[in-house]
Amino acid sequence: MQTQIKQINEVEYELEIEATAEDLKADFDKALRAQRARTELRGFRPGKVPLSLVKKLYGQAIGEAIGLERVQQVYETEVLESGTYRVLGQPTVTRLDYTPDGDLRAAVRFGVRPAFELKDLKGEQVPRLVHEVSDEEVEKALENLRKKEADLVPVDEPAGPEDYVIADVQGIDEATGMPLIGSKDEDVEFFLGNEDLRPEIRQALLGKKAGDTVQVHLPHDHDHDQVRTADHTHTFRLSVKEVKRRDLPELDEAFVRSVTGDRLDNPDDLRAEIREELNRLWAEKSREFLEELMIERIVDLHPLPVPESVIEVLQEAFVDELREMLGGKIPEGFDVARYREDQREAAIRQARWMFIRDKLIEEDGLQVTEEDRMARYEAIAAGGNFTAEDVRNYYRAQRALMEQLDRQLLDRKVYDALVARFDIVDLDREAYEAELKARSEPETVAAGQPEAGTEPPAAGQG
Repeated sequence: MQTQIKQINEVEYELEIEATAEDLKADFDKALRAQRARTELRGFRPGKVPLSLVKKLYGQAIGEAIGLERVQQVYETEVLESGTYRVLGQPTVTRLDYTPDGDLRAAVRFGVRPAFELKDLKGEQVPRLVHEVSDEEVEKALENLRKKEADLVPVDEPAGPEDYVIADVQGIDEATGMPLIGSKDEDVEFFLGNEDLRPEIRQALLGKKAGDTVQVHLPHDHDHDQVRTADHTHTFRLSVKEVKRRDLPELDEAFVRSVTGDRLDNPDDLRAEIREELNRLWAEKSREFLEELMIERIVDLHPLPVPESVIEVLQEAFVDELREMLGGKIPEGFDVARYREDQREAAIRQARWMFIRDKLIEEDGLQVTEEDRMARYEAIAAGGNFTAEDVRNYYRAQRALMEQLDRQLLDRKVYDALVARFDIVDLDREAYEAELKARSEPETVAAGQPEAGTEPPAAGQG
């Protein structure tokens, strides 16, 4: 048997295998006899079918199985066990020629990690958002909290932009103007301040009172090659039954106790807690933005070749994610092949970041220590009625949780390593948004890059 490994490109190799019929004869004869013992044909006792007939019936299938088995054995020995190659992904058999009594000629393509050095990032500037929460933001969050706790009370007044309208919705036949049978929903609630509410509905209901009736024409949108067009309209009659308005609670001791579970009773203390929470959320969002920008930049600076085997694995992962998002099943008629191809560039960039991340970990000797874990256990325990030892025992009892924790801790170390390598420029919100806008012109902001004006989640009170 002869083998040869040829380099196809920087990250792909091909193992060529040639074996004579004599090399494979013993394996083929053994498999043929095993098949004979399982074969049952009319006119022959079990296990007594002539080998020549078994070979005629099953020889080709046996030959292919023997060929694949030998290829796998050779691949493991010559590639995996040699220690020469840092293999990634699954190998692909690109050629397999073997018939009973013939020679075997096969080829296996496999991918490897690219060899590279990390570029010096000195002078590579990346903006970091630094935002100190203002009094106005605190008051706005406090107002939102009051709105959340407000009671809705009926009002005998025209509906305003922050009111709720309860109406019966009746579908109308556009040709005759008559109500459509079976197309009526009663007591539908519309919040006119909802940004997702169709503007046609919002405009129709603004200024209306209980007893008013309005007719709304809603375009029925279709996508044609990703261009949204209005093919026709649906008509609905909205009969207003009630207008409700928030009755905001007083900002007093009772309110503060209610929203904090009796932890606080002073409005100023609540303001201070809201400020602290908002600052925490802004810091967290700033970190996420910075991490995305650093990854985006370092990947751009390292246009590494990626093995096709790795791209295919990541493309399949994107399909699996889509399937999960759609409830475990991809709709019939969905073009999976096109979707996979659309995700190709994303797969390549993700693979490059994977290579870079591993290189950072290797060069900086990053690893998760028990001290790192213990610090996290203590932080978790600080928010509950248990000890750090309790948290540690809980994680140790669940391998998946422990692995997830270690990934999070290592991600933090990788983030710190990136910060140390880049030239980080702290900017206030206005300057930061201007910087992102400048970076995105004339091209659109890259996928995954934070957009200017992104707000953190609203501060919540326990």
